[in-house]
Amino acid sequence: MAFLGFDHIDTRVQSVKSVEPFYDQLMPALGLTMKTYSYIDAQGNWEKADATRYNIFEYSEPDRADRPACFIGFIEDPQMQPVGTRIAFRIAPGQLDEWLKRLRDMGARNIELSEDPEQYPAIFFEDPAGTKLEVLGRETGL
Repeated sequence: MAFLGFDHIDTRVQSVKSVEPFYDQLMPALGLTMKTYSYIDAQGNWEKADATRYNIFEYSEPDRADRPACFIGFIEDPQMQPVGTRIAFRIAPGQLDEWLKRLRDMGARNIELSEDPEQYPAIFFEDPAGTKLEVLGRETGL
C-alpha cells in the first residue's frame, strides 16, 4: 500500500474566536483558501453554520484533478491544553526570510529558526493558543 497524503487534521483549541484571526492569515498563505463553518451541539449533532454561529472552522485547498482536497479544522474545546505535537507545513525552498517576517506580522509566538537551516530549513513557532507549528522549506520531491 502507498501513502496517499493526509485527508484532514482536526485541531482542538480552547476558543475558536481567539485563534481565528491568526489562521485567517496563515492558512491562505499556505494555499488553504477555502473556509467553512460548522456547529456541533453538546449531544454531538453537526449542523452547517455560518460566520455568526459556529464552534468549528476549517480551511481547505481548492479541488484538484490529481487528488482530493485536504483540510485542517479547528474545533472549540474549552478544556484543551496545548500538547507537544507539532504540525509542519511545507513551503517553497528559499522563503524562510519572507516567512519569518510574515509570521511576526501575524502574531506568531516563540518563533525560532532550526539550528541548521541549510540542512533542515524550518521555522518553528506557536499560534496564539500555544499550538506548535512549523514551516519547512523543502523541495516537494523529498
